[in-house]
Amino acid sequence: MRMRAWSLSIVFFVGFCCLLFTTPVPGIAQETVVQGVVIDEHGKPVKDARLTFSDPERGLRFDLRSDKNGKFIKVGIPPTTYRISVESEGFLPLASEARIRFGMRENLEIKLKKLVSVPEKDEDMAAGSELFEAGKYDEAATRFRLVIERYPALYEGYFSLGLTLLKKGEVDPAISALEKAAEVNPRSVETLFALGEAYFAKGESEKAQESFSKAIAINPESPLAHYNLGLVFYKLGKNEEALAAFERSIASKPDNASAHYQAGLAAIRLQDFDKAIKSFQEFLKLEPNAPEAAQVKLMIEELEKQKK
Repeated sequence: MRMRAWSLSIVFFVGFCCLLFTTPVPGIAQETVVQGVVIDEHGKPVKDARLTFSDPERGLRFDLRSDKNGKFIKVGIPPTTYRISVESEGFLPLASEARIRFGMRENLEIKLKKLVSVPEKDEDMAAGSELFEAGKYDEAATRFRLVIERYPALYEGYFSLGLTLLKKGEVDPAISALEKAAEVNPRSVETLFALGEAYFAKGESEKAQESFSKAIAINPESPLAHYNLGLVFYKLGKNEEALAAFERSIASKPDNASAHYQAGLAAIRLQDFDKAIKSFQEFLKLEPNAPEAAQVKLMIEELEKQKK
């Protein structure tokens, strides 16, 4: 059972056994080759695994599939450092990176972990979720700990416990639970959101920034991840980065009133009064009756005076 989505939202590099060995590619063309095998924890091949090699900065993306023996190969792949994501039904998704060099044959061994099989109607997970929704966090935490005892490789148990502890204000134990959830399932964006929130609550802004950046690497179009990252940058006084993050959030979700408001505040710090005014005006269009509306109108009037 999945709990209600977390309000706030990289690659988290896990053990990947990359670059087992490298050999020159024979032939005059010196083509670059990446090949390898996808296996499970017992060394058995994983067929039909979906592999994505991407380099967003250069606009490169290559999608591969493993064959019945778990093997894959790509000839003529442009050399660079790639982000690699691997998914297969019944296994936890995996994310890592590998450096592909010109004229070389790169051999990768990718090991996937199997998902934990949990009964569809687990009593403690269901009860814990109901208790969480009812605000009974002590009882909910007890139930989620029972789930973890039975299923120590189940990330949902750690994730749910982490959220519950955050609600109780127990930030350090919450971080421990959420870090475990991220270790078990490094591509869970909701876990990275919650972990970033926990770090932010503790005042560890750099770690919060790292967590939200990982979420963005997994889902680059997430308006919430960019918004959260903007908040961290703003707190750190990185105003240009904050404004850029809020603008990326707005680009993905133009009706994100909070992002317009925060963009206006960041623009003021940068002395860009025109952009601040525009951002606040957009905020008022979207939330004309917001509690902050009167204050925003006063700020616009003051900014107009500053321009003269």
